Amino acid sequence: MTVNTNNTSHLLKITPRLFPCTDIELVITDSFKRTVATLSPTYWEDNNLLNVSFDYDFTDENNYQIKITDADSEIVYRGEILSTTQESQDYSATNNRYNW
Repeated sequence: MTVNTNNTSHLLKITPRLFPCTDIELVITDSFKRTVATLSPTYWEDNNLLNVSFDYDFTDENNYQIKITDADSEIVYRGEILSTTQESQDYSATNNRYNW
């Protein structure tokens, strides 16, 4: 998943492992510097997706690991984020090598 570094407000639409019933915690770890930021984002459910809204100043062209946990320290979601100002592109990882 990608975020635009020109913005400080971000919205993630994710498929969670579980839907939390309490407040959640978002931990963002810079993959290169190993710095950690802990946030208390807002969230809501919409069409079986968890929408997570938060403010964070990402560094351009950098990778981050994210972990969302609930109040019981259960992992709601874990993944990676690429911060960039480039437009998203659609491509096939197999380059049309397989035909079904």
